[in-house]
Amino acid sequence: MLVLPNTTYSVLLALGLSALMIGTSVFILFYHDRKHSEIDQVVDFSFNRETLRSTLSYYRFMAISMLVFYVLFTITCLLLQADGYLVFADGKEAIRGGPIATSLFALDLVLRGALFDVMEHFEIHVTTLQMNRKSFWFVWHCFVFRMYFGLALLKILFSFAWIYGKITMARQAQPEGGG
Repeated sequence: MLVLPNTTYSVLLALGLSALMIGTSVFILFYHDRKHSEIDQVVDFSFNRETLRSTLSYYRFMAISMLVFYVLFTITCLLLQADGYLVFADGKEAIRGGPIATSLFALDLVLRGALFDVMEHFEIHVTTLQMNRKSFWFVWHCFVFRMYFGLALLKILFSFAWIYGKITMARQAQPEGGG
């Protein structure tokens, strides 16, 4: 196994997680569109409880994968700190964050990924913990995490709104007592 000097397993884990999030983002772009089209056609063709159950199980799968990435990202941040990497800052100098602060930092990135410029514009923060900008590769790791959540949440929200609208229209089109 080729390991670069001064590279710890926590760095390799963070790089692997970043690659996995990029791969999952590409997968979401293509698979999600295909799955959304399938659900869209099923809702048009025959709406029933099984269709709704299938649709909700798909969204549950997406939500669970997002939760797994959240937990893994938090763990990689903690492992990096345990190996001596100063990945966080308080705006002035590099600091360490505990498990709760690190999980709040990850939540802050999730919300920034979901709400894009709203949090930036109004300077809304969940925690005072920030990325250590001197740790260039960690900034990119956080960027990939944030963009993964932004992409996944937008895909889910728009898709769910579209399918919910189609289901509502299908229910309204059914005659009373039908089903």
